[in-house]
Amino acid sequence: GSYLLQLMIVSFLQHRSREDASRGCGASGRHFNLGSLLVDFFELYGSDFNYVTAGISVRHDGYYFPKGAPDRREVFCSPRGPFTLAVENPLDVEMDVGAGAFRMQMISRIFGHAYKTLVAYVSEPAL
Repeated sequence: GSYLLQLMIVSFLQHRSREDASRGCGASGRHFNLGSLLVDFFELYGSDFNYVTAGISVRHDGYYFPKGAPDRREVFCSPRGPFTLAVENPLDVEMDVGAGAFRMQMISRIFGHAYKTLVAYVSEPAL
């Protein structure tokens, strides 16, 4: 549970750092606060991330990989269904850290709801 969440956070921060650098914002992240990072984390895993086709790796500065690729299918395509979280263990690439996670569809919906709630709260005009 907690190791899986840690890898999700590391992956999010790796991708975020690259996006910032490509936009010319620098990779330091100094212009963001923890609140905006939390909202963006919920947006990624609540609406943007494709659980059916993508897996997560934090090796080599982090990347997403196709779960159905011939060299990945045996380890990362779950017989429990397509909507699972596949996360490569950086210490053992033949191990899916997300294999023990369940109800990922519900968790994704909860992340999406958290994102919408936080955005609505910060978007409301002050009274």
